[in-house]
Amino acid sequence: MKRKKFLESFLGAIGSQKIHWSHIDYNKIIGTIIYDLNDSEEKQDFIWHMTEENVPSESVRKTIDFLKNNELINLDRINTSLSSLDLDFIDISERKYLENELLNVEVKMLDDGVETDSYYFHY
Repeated sequence: MKRKKFLESFLGAIGSQKIHWSHIDYNKIIGTIIYDLNDSEEKQDFIWHMTEENVPSESVRKTIDFLKNNELINLDRINTSLSSLDLDFIDISERKYLENELLNVEVKMLDDGVETDSYYFHY
């Protein structure tokens, strides 16, 4: 499932240690981010309004993993421009599109079942 794989990278980059999947249907995926496996209070429910067909590209997911693995993300802030990185899995001519796709990902937080704030990346 592309949505789960993408969210594992995306939410993992912002600090998720584990994800509990609550509900998955055609138009959305709902779950809980666990930030600290030893503290049951350190969690946040989320909903992502996304179909399998419209999940951001695999290049976006790989970019998120690259940024996380190279410690280029501070919470939700990207610390460097994508054009300056050596991303061998994406052609240089496609980087602006990739950057736009990455910056347009938005996963809504749920508080008591109500959509509130969002997870997203920015500079």
